[in-house]
Amino acid sequence: MPFTLRAQCQIGSFTLSADCFQQGPLANIELSGGTPPYQLQFTGMNGASWTTQSFQNGPFSTGLPTWPAILEPDVSLVVTDALGCTASSSAYYIMHFSMAPNVWFENACGGNAVDLHWNGRFSVAGAPGQESLCGFDSYLVSGSQGFEMTGNLATDWSQPAPGVWRFNTPLPYGASYAVWIWSSSNSSGCYDGNNVFYCNDPGTITVPQNPTNCGVYFRMQAALAGALHSGTLMTDGLRTANLIPLTEPYTALGYQYVGMPTNPAIPPTTLAVTGNNAVVDWVVLELRAQNDPGTVVFSKAAGIQRDGDVVEANGTSNELYAPVAAGVYHVAIRHRNHLGVMTANPYWLGTGPYGGSTLIDLRSSLLPVHGVAARKAVGTVHCLWPGDATGDGVVKYTGGSNDRDAILQAIGGGTPTNTVNNVYDRRDVNLDGSIKYTGAANDRDVILQTIGGTVPTATRTQQLP
Repeated sequence: MPFTLRAQCQIGSFTLSADCFQQGPLANIELSGGTPPYQLQFTGMNGASWTTQSFQNGPFSTGLPTWPAILEPDVSLVVTDALGCTASSSAYYIMHFSMAPNVWFENACGGNAVDLHWNGRFSVAGAPGQESLCGFDSYLVSGSQGFEMTGNLATDWSQPAPGVWRFNTPLPYGASYAVWIWSSSNSSGCYDGNNVFYCNDPGTITVPQNPTNCGVYFRMQAALAGALHSGTLMTDGLRTANLIPLTEPYTALGYQYVGMPTNPAIPPTTLAVTGNNAVVDWVVLELRAQNDPGTVVFSKAAGIQRDGDVVEANGTSNELYAPVAAGVYHVAIRHRNHLGVMTANPYWLGTGPYGGSTLIDLRSSLLPVHGVAARKAVGTVHCLWPGDATGDGVVKYTGGSNDRDAILQAIGGGTPTNTVNNVYDRRDVNLDGSIKYTGAANDRDVILQTIGGTVPTATRTQQLP
């Protein structure tokens, strides 16, 4: 609406406007009765100001700087002519911000198409990654090669996981796409009732001509209680004693991988790394079916570092790769003499910017895991339980196939004070390279502590389905 300037120098009117095409405010001023040139100073409610000049009487229009220079919707104007005559006024406008959906593609693992995904959020000017303030139920996907589809999110998209939507029509390789998502009440945008109009703009994706990287990426952190005596860093005694094998040890122990390439190896240079990123030991990762967590979809050997990062066998990346379709999986970790742990909830894993950044932090008490008392707390760090010297998924101190006897047999069985040193062995449950039945840092006490410490007949069972 127009605001008439006070009658100094007979200067006219001042209005501001903005829309989805002109998101920065456009000022229209009527200048008359003064002596050019005019100095015009605009000041927003946030104190930011901007100055320009007009060299003639009559209508004058200028675009004000876009957000955030003139942010607040009430803007004051002071006009000064060449003789020092001044006039002032103010005007109001509705701010307009771009709102584009965060969309990406995932390789579909076969065929000649990719899946389009949306994480339910928008990139809004000044506040990226925001939920829509206006609701959303309709969409438009358009691209080269004549592809264009509109419809309703409820019928044309599926939701494989919380916060992830998948477009039900795969997109062909080799094209770029614009994706609009909006409320059916207004396809151009929506007003939030608080001086801001959000303009619907497209999120864009470009699909390579021949994508080849079929699979998912994720990150994981865990801790082995046998190597974490206090603090947050595990010990790396096996590495410092040069006892960690270069090739994965689990095949020889009877574990059957699902879909992993044979004989992954750790480069010797990786085992030379010290500090927080020093390798502690080999572990096994498993991806399990969303609705049948007892079914392993894929498993692989990996390394675990002192700070808990689980890394690829080559030790160079904590972005873990699995050649499976983007989707929702339970994630589990196993160790040769610790009890395995699996997430209670399934998680979205993908190749895109949102699936690939998924972090499974099994050290955190905030991450729920499957079963009851499935982890041991060492201070604030939640760990895999140690002491499974027989590898049967149960820690036992007495009775048949107990883990204490396995340690006693390893040292010879007759003299409890014997020690077997410099070994990489499942019965070394505290991962220091020695098997001990008595004395300081012995392995028998680890078993007793895991079952509770007071009732020798108690047991602790691995909480994997």
